[in-house]
Amino acid sequence: MALFLAGCGPESSSGSNFRNPAESVSLSFKSFQLRNQEGLPEILPRTIFFDFYRGLEPADGEDDEGVAAQLRERLDLLMGLTATDDGTSYSSARNPLDLLHHVIASNQVDNFNQGRRLMQDSITEGEGARYNTPDTNALIRFTETGNNNGGEPGPDEHWVYTLLDWTSNPRMNKIFRATQFIAREPEDGDSNPPEVRSALWSGRFHGPDFSVSGYNQPEFSATSLTGRELGNAELRKEFVGDQKDTLSLTKTSGITVQNEEPDCIRVVVDYLDSEVRIFTSKGEEPNNVDEETETSSPNPEHCGNQQIGSEAILYHSEGIEQRQ
Repeated sequence: MALFLAGCGPESSSGSNFRNPAESVSLSFKSFQLRNQEGLPEILPRTIFFDFYRGLEPADGEDDEGVAAQLRERLDLLMGLTATDDGTSYSSARNPLDLLHHVIASNQVDNFNQGRRLMQDSITEGEGARYNTPDTNALIRFTETGNNNGGEPGPDEHWVYTLLDWTSNPRMNKIFRATQFIAREPEDGDSNPPEVRSALWSGRFHGPDFSVSGYNQPEFSATSLTGRELGNAELRKEFVGDQKDTLSLTKTSGITVQNEEPDCIRVVVDYLDSEVRIFTSKGEEPNNVDEETETSSPNPEHCGNQQIGSEAILYHSEGIEQRQ
């Protein structure tokens, strides 16, 4: 998150002509599940993992050693994805981050529209501004009603977002957005609680192209998920420059790579070269600490620090013609 939000604050915190318009929002949905609907613009291509999920597919004659299927199964669990029959994409998504992104892009909430209008006005007038829910003690609550027959919603039918923030920096001509979701604690006796405890999304947008309605594609984004049993996941997406997505699974388990079960997996999907690189490690700390000097340096054996040439698996993938 620090990578994308560093330096994103307004250029001036006092004397601004702009007011923070954030207010509490409460919406009910029959279902939290997102699907494409015939005759309407497609929703799924704008979900977070759509490119990455498809980009894992090996090209004809390439061997991924069965890892792509395992990674997709993990994403199905973490992001509530329903795989298509051939397993190369998904037909629905049910998770807090994609739902909030869809609500914003579809202009369903006037207060969110005010936040985006604030950002556009800020860039046009050259004065920094911020829409921030914690500053106004606002909360965003979504409730799913289709399965509870009028009763109290279960923990996974009531989603609360503790943060929605848009921040502009006219000097950089950039707009930044951050969203945080915190899951409700499972009910006593719940044998199958949702895997994700919390989720955070942050992204950077090009200010002059930022729209007050519809979908805005970020230049960069980072998604972080904290799991209950299966560790943590982070996806960093680059839509400009290198055109790469990088998934990191840490403190993880249950995925086998070359007959071993690593606790750290890093997957880089390169869309320009149609390549997938998979780095793994087990029992390695991210940093080596020198006890005498009390300094630390990156551990080259940790999966997050390994360089090209040390991949566990490298294969050519099916091309993705247009990033979403």
